Amino acid sequence: MSGESARPVEELATRADEIMAAASQAAAPLRLMGGVAIRLRATDLGGIGPERRQYHDIDFVGRLRDVRRLDAAITGLGYQPDRVVNAQFGTARRVYYHPDNFHVDLFFERLEFCHTIELDGRLELVARTTSPTDLLLQKLQIVERNEKDLIDVYWLLLNHELSHSDPAQLELDYLTRLMSADWGLHTTTTDFLLQAREHLWLVGVSSGPGARLEQRLDQLLATLAEAPKSMRWRVRERIGRRLRWYRIVEEVL
Repeated sequence: MSGESARPVEELATRADEIMAAASQAAAPLRLMGGVAIRLRATDLGGIGPERRQYHDIDFVGRLRDVRRLDAAITGLGYQPDRVVNAQFGTARRVYYHPDNFHVDLFFERLEFCHTIELDGRLELVARTTSPTDLLLQKLQIVERNEKDLIDVYWLLLNHELSHSDPAQLELDYLTRLMSADWGLHTTTTDFLLQAREHLWLVGVSSGPGARLEQRLDQLLATLAEAPKSMRWRVRERIGRRLRWYRIVEEVL
């Protein structure tokens, strides 16, 4: 995948819609996730220049039981499978290359990176993309984050309200349930949100959107901190950071 050049997000969005249409015709629904999905849900960029966020690939999630139909739909559009990755990790992730020098990542029902994010039963909560909450979780589980990850979180928080359970917004009840059961995920998420709070004004955000972001970051941090924690969470808290609480991604894929 090295050597791929950045692509206009509009181009990748068009390619993504072509793939989703082919998958739907094959009765194998897909949902878009990752940076392209977040950008499509962001009508308010908060003054952050779109040139600060580049895109190189398209990420999808589907159901493992549809793998053969999805493989046929994607390769039928001219994408070439990565036979090594697909043979080794094919029940969790598949990769396909387009001749125009970008690739597609296809995941099945969960993400297994620094932490595991379950997506089974959540794929069709909203149209076109995974839910805003699941897009946020895809980012918050990252330990070694960079500016593009921060920008993606800013855009999600700017364009979606914090709600209790509305799947079209950011579902606080679902987030707190996950974090209150898993000290490791809670720790990584809190670290990310604190870094996002600290670096907020370094990406060119305008004052009005920046104030909204500060308020939503503070509200999210407070909600996660105040939520009752499980016994398992409290037991793991006693060990703390002395024991690594996340996977190193290179060990997974």
